[in-house]
Amino acid sequence: MPIFDTQSQVLIQNWDQTLEKSIKTKLSLADHAHDNQFINFTNQLINMTSNIRIESKKGENPLPGFLLKENITYSALPLGKELEPFLETLSQINGEDKMLSKSILQTPDKINTDKIDMDKIDIGVSLKLYIALECPHCPNVVRTVIPLALHCSKINLHIIDGSLFPETAQKDSVMSAPCLILDDDFRWTGSVHPQEIVKMIIDRDPSQLSAHTLKTILEQGDATWIAQQMIKKGKIFDAFIKLLLDKTWSVRLGAMVIVEELSETEPNLAALLCPSLILLFDGKDIPIQGDILYALGEAGDRKTKEWLLQKLPKLVHPDLIDAATEALDSLNLRNK
Repeated sequence: MPIFDTQSQVLIQNWDQTLEKSIKTKLSLADHAHDNQFINFTNQLINMTSNIRIESKKGENPLPGFLLKENITYSALPLGKELEPFLETLSQINGEDKMLSKSILQTPDKINTDKIDMDKIDIGVSLKLYIALECPHCPNVVRTVIPLALHCSKINLHIIDGSLFPETAQKDSVMSAPCLILDDDFRWTGSVHPQEIVKMIIDRDPSQLSAHTLKTILEQGDATWIAQQMIKKGKIFDAFIKLLLDKTWSVRLGAMVIVEELSETEPNLAALLCPSLILLFDGKDIPIQGDILYALGEAGDRKTKEWLLQKLPKLVHPDLIDAATEALDSLNLRNK
């Protein structure tokens, strides 16, 4: 069954004729109930054009969507008013935006990112934009945020159709669209100016960053930045402890690198980790408990050593016994 109305079909065909070269993008599938809708959209779009190539693959995101760029995911079916911004984005990403004319796509004046102080965005940031296909204001907000992410790879943008994925919208307490969420914390509803978004990103308090944002920073290879910010603030960020307890081993490993750096440069600050880790120890799975013991061995102080000496005889799993023993050895060696 065709999903594009006559007006949309004409728009797509006219857009396709302006392209000088093939456009390539990716469809990220997620073993989600809506995967087939995205596959159907993709197949119909490909059948209507001669210059678009879409590769389907299993992605890491829990929601299906188009991976327009490494830092831009579009978990929505761009129908109705959302079709134009979607096609515009494909053209911009593939260097074909010069071919667009207002007679084909009624594109508003492009945002001049040169006039926005985006060079000060030196670390990763998470932006989630919730839209709804029936929303008259959403296309303009899409046109506002996508150029920012195109200009700055530090901005990780995820556009989500809250009507298509209501459970995700509910999780983020989204009640209306458009809704733009920065670092799972600050949010805008309705229209928003790009200068305001960038200013809020630049003025962020690093100690208030969410665990998701710190995780993104870590995955981008900027572990040292997190360590330096905690040293500068003289405190352990609450969200950082969540990285040490993350279910993904590679995330915990990256967090351990930060613990090691803090232990070497600011041992008193590193020791502030220990009371929270000790408090959380008993409720965690064995692999996470093992990593907690390693962190305690790296960052611990006299009180940590006392806790380890009391805990060791109560441990049953051999891996935890070894980890606790090694942690005590590490503390003894460092405190000689």
